[in-house]
Amino acid sequence: MANETTLTTLTELVHAEWINPFILSYAANYKNPSQFLLKMDPLNGSTTVSAPRWVSDEGDVNDEGAAVDTEYDATEATNLDPTALETLDSTFSITEYGINRTVTDHVFESAQSAASVLASLTPNAASTLMAAGNQTACALFPSFTNQSGDVSADPLTIAFVDDAIYDLAERGVVGELVGILHHDQVRDFMNALQAASTSMAVYAGAADRQMAMDPSPDQGRNVDGFALRYKGVSFYRNGLCTTANTAANVIGAIFARGDIPAQADMAAIGQGSLREFRLETERDASLRATEFIFTMRWGCGIVNNAHGQEVISDKI
Repeated sequence: MANETTLTTLTELVHAEWINPFILSYAANYKNPSQFLLKMDPLNGSTTVSAPRWVSDEGDVNDEGAAVDTEYDATEATNLDPTALETLDSTFSITEYGINRTVTDHVFESAQSAASVLASLTPNAASTLMAAGNQTACALFPSFTNQSGDVSADPLTIAFVDDAIYDLAERGVVGELVGILHHDQVRDFMNALQAASTSMAVYAGAADRQMAMDPSPDQGRNVDGFALRYKGVSFYRNGLCTTANTAANVIGAIFARGDIPAQADMAAIGQGSLREFRLETERDASLRATEFIFTMRWGCGIVNNAHGQEVISDKI
């Protein structure tokens, strides 16, 4: 037969497609580790933040008492010589982050999902700039002097994680720690814990209580990227962690949290802001468009190198 009436013959009357007014999201980066950093916003407008800290007169925590065994012995009726109270400091800089979304009038006048576009501009920009800031924080991990792990072809093991946790305790880092690990490291660590759990321990109950393993039921598929808690340390996953040795290794870190007021003096990494996330609009009449300008002035840096530990392992 011929001359049937079809979608092709009635092209002008048939929509080419139906557009869902709800716009789906892309897979965004996990929101960490900036929430665990010590907040130190400058009050004088300076773009350089200095974090002073005391110089210890007690020596190293693990020096077997060498610095205090006789140094402070006193003798009756004998003057005490002065001991200077000294400070050191660490500094970091605040920089500007920004993104420009220029939206033409045609978009708002003709797009099926114009309302969704407008509603998504601010959260989308906030997520993007937050990812940029979190990447800056993750890029600090290789700057920790102390390191656990292996630059060879070894995956992240339980022993590597334990080494970092124990080293921090032996250096006298008091308070709650947090671990930020690359996705590969989370995979390795969870696989290692699963494999270890299949072996019978002599003191199984004691081992279980010490490890206190408490995995997230979604394996870290949540906004913050929380993956598990192990030996009192919460671990988060993040693909923003940097690589090393021509991308043969990935680098995470375990460090003292700075967001807990009671242990602020133990913080390993600090952050400062001169401008919180801000939206401004500007009309470009000749372009028939509106500029949406999103900016923030923010920075972070290591404020106490001894209070964090780099964790390095093989990249899958």
